[in-house]
Amino acid sequence: MGDVPIIFMNKYPRPLRWLIIAVLIVFVLSVLKDLLIKTAIEFFAPPIVGAKVEMTGFELGLFNHQIHITNFKLYNPPGFPDQEFLVIPEIRVQADIPSLMKGRMYFPLVVLNMDKMVVVKNKDGKMNVDELKIIKDQQEANKGKRMKLPVFKIDLMELNVGKVIMEDYTHAPPAKVEAYDVNIKDQKIRNINGLPKLVTAILIEAMKPTAIRSAGLFAAEALLGVGFLPAVAIGVAIAQDDVNQDMNHSFSDVYQECLKMISDLDGTVKNADQQSGVISAKVYNCDITFYVKDLGWSKSHIRIKARQYFLAKLEIANGLLYQLNERLP
Repeated sequence: MGDVPIIFMNKYPRPLRWLIIAVLIVFVLSVLKDLLIKTAIEFFAPPIVGAKVEMTGFELGLFNHQIHITNFKLYNPPGFPDQEFLVIPEIRVQADIPSLMKGRMYFPLVVLNMDKMVVVKNKDGKMNVDELKIIKDQQEANKGKRMKLPVFKIDLMELNVGKVIMEDYTHAPPAKVEAYDVNIKDQKIRNINGLPKLVTAILIEAMKPTAIRSAGLFAAEALLGVGFLPAVAIGVAIAQDDVNQDMNHSFSDVYQECLKMISDLDGTVKNADQQSGVISAKVYNCDITFYVKDLGWSKSHIRIKARQYFLAKLEIANGLLYQLNERLP
């Protein structure tokens, strides 16, 4: 049996055999190359950033000079729940391979598609966006302390962000959860010089359309020349107080899960009518109304309305919808 590959190869002329062997070697080295780089990033990035890093896929094209990363996840720094901080399903990079060979990380173009960012404020009032090591080290560098990081430059980054979640643990448990559909599309950020600037730019741009503010990231104004700007999304929240979504779950499952969620959040049910699918409740000191509609075929539609002192609280309604989706399998 061991002679079978040799006999198979002997069927071809010698030059063609060498070509086949060369192609196989290049293929194996290509696979190993991507695996080794992926492993190196996951090993060396955490001490620099200050949090665990994971990804499921990494591909470096030596001929087209492109890098493709899939399912990249940055987790919370120490002192916060062991959960995802940034979830980025896809990153596409145009790389300068000669510069990489010389140890300089130069990328003419980066396209970053982020699904969600989960901002956490712990019981001590500290925020995960401020406690990343790379952010704290940059703050020290602004005071004159030298940072030892590789040369890093991006000419243009195109940023897409879907949702920003805020989990506040400063109150009595359970945590207060707000959600913002920021829907940032092709936000262009130019001339990013350094890894701290990259991380700061991503965090700032994602948080701009929300009501979330970070004392630590205000220092980024000196670093990047930008600060927190008034966001259109905040104005929209005043005019809109409800969110809705079709659910791949039955009316009964969604209705009952709404009741359970209200209880788990230490809320109070003021009125519940399963026949009409309407639940009125008090959650996070807001007046909440759930409207559940049966669509048949084990599907349903949910609409959640939130107000506080006659003011719309879209981020609360969105946060409840986010938690409902997390709870339903």
